[in-house]
Amino acid sequence: MATMLNDENIKKLFGTVIANADENCLRPNSYVLRLGKAGEFLNTEKIFKIGKNQGIKIPPSYSVGITALEDIDFSRETVHKIFPGHDLHALISPTTDLSREGIVAPATQVDAGYRGTLNWTLTNNSSKEASFTYGEKIYRMTIFKLEEGETPDAIYSGDYQDQRGYVGSRRKGAPVGMKDSQWIRAFAKEGPEVILEQLINSGYPWSALGTRLKEIDQKFETVTEEYSKLDDSIGRLEDKVNRIGKMQEDIRKDIREIIRAEIREQASDIQNRGIIKIITIFLGFLGIIIAALSSERMIRLLNEYGGIIGVSFILLALGIAFLTSRNT
Repeated sequence: MATMLNDENIKKLFGTVIANADENCLRPNSYVLRLGKAGEFLNTEKIFKIGKNQGIKIPPSYSVGITALEDIDFSRETVHKIFPGHDLHALISPTTDLSREGIVAPATQVDAGYRGTLNWTLTNNSSKEASFTYGEKIYRMTIFKLEEGETPDAIYSGDYQDQRGYVGSRRKGAPVGMKDSQWIRAFAKEGPEVILEQLINSGYPWSALGTRLKEIDQKFETVTEEYSKLDDSIGRLEDKVNRIGKMQEDIRKDIREIIRAEIREQASDIQNRGIIKIITIFLGFLGIIIAALSSERMIRLLNEYGGIIGVSFILLALGIAFLTSRNT
């Protein structure tokens, strides 16, 4: 069964199987490959070279082809000097830092017998520009020692054998002479998506413009979504305000009803007190009249001074009525 190499065995590969190796890149069961000096911005087909104290910046939605700083030699001649009778096979995976930053980087593998520099593609799916410096740790290489029965009959001898530095894709394209009607596309005919993709594929500088328009469209969709959320929030706030307004109106109605009821009660109380005072005055006068009529002396007095006494009582009644109205 294939054996995963640990740090001690990986260190044996330095200088031969792994050229330009650095012990700081050694991990318990892997070696971390670093960003090399050559590459290509795939959106603009711009080739670049960097060195010490230099780096690259990848805009959102852009892809870049990069190369490793280390050279790999999995040829049997080199491997058998360290592990006689064995071949080496490796799995390459991006570091977790890349996925955390929204960088898409595909995993790959290194076949037994391969010699050359490893190339990959990074795609910036985040909303901000990504930066990488020369020699930065990018990909993790896990190496397996193949046992007897696992080694291949024919080792790798493909298009990328013995290639150094950055090498573009050597995939064979479609046969010459295919008609446009033979291609199936994802977009609606003559739709805005088709026009935008055609602009992106038309080459620099129009491809840069198309990519920028695509970024703007994505940001516009984000703004539209945020606006929709804001509109929903405003609608909920308006509902709350309306409910509060209705509660305030109900409270005002209740206060008006309470005031009216209190006024009616007070008016009724005032009216009752007035009636009681009138009855009291009337009974008092009635008692005086009855007492006067039962006395002959009072009768003679009334005969002589009746007019004066009558006017006096009238004035007294008016005075009492005036005082009663002021007190109430």
